[in-house]
Amino acid sequence: MRAFSLALILSCAATCAFAEINDPAGEKAMHDYVLTMPKVKAYDAATNAADAAMKSDPSLKAELDKSDNEPDKTIADLRAKMDHHPRIFAFYAKQGLSKDDAILTPLSLMSACTVAQYPQIAAKMASSVSASQVAFCKANLPALKKMRFFAGGAQ
Repeated sequence: MRAFSLALILSCAATCAFAEINDPAGEKAMHDYVLTMPKVKAYDAATNAADAAMKSDPSLKAELDKSDNEPDKTIADLRAKMDHHPRIFAFYAKQGLSKDDAILTPLSLMSACTVAQYPQIAAKMASSVSASQVAFCKANLPALKKMRFFAGGAQ
């Protein structure tokens, strides 16, 4: 399992469908989230640690697989997943990340970098992506590309 898959399992449905669902609170949380390199690095370290642990602990992988069957259409759903799966969240907590950090770091980063790459969609994503998040992505893209979770498992 690639490290990036942990982020996808926890957030893909919300990310992929965000434009199609009605989650004003989630959109605001994403928009207002402040991206920092320390949080992104902590997220990357937590994801790498979780990936390594799943390779040697089938029960952890099974718990992650179980979380696939839970609702994940809103930020509130994703927070509930973290509550339901404390063994998964523990990897993020160990790196000093809150539940919101573990959820919003990848969501905000993926969305901001999408806007950075395709500025023509900025207006459509304005309710969930801030100018400062896009600037963060642009300023840190070389470092982000070296992170396993950002690069989809490649290092």
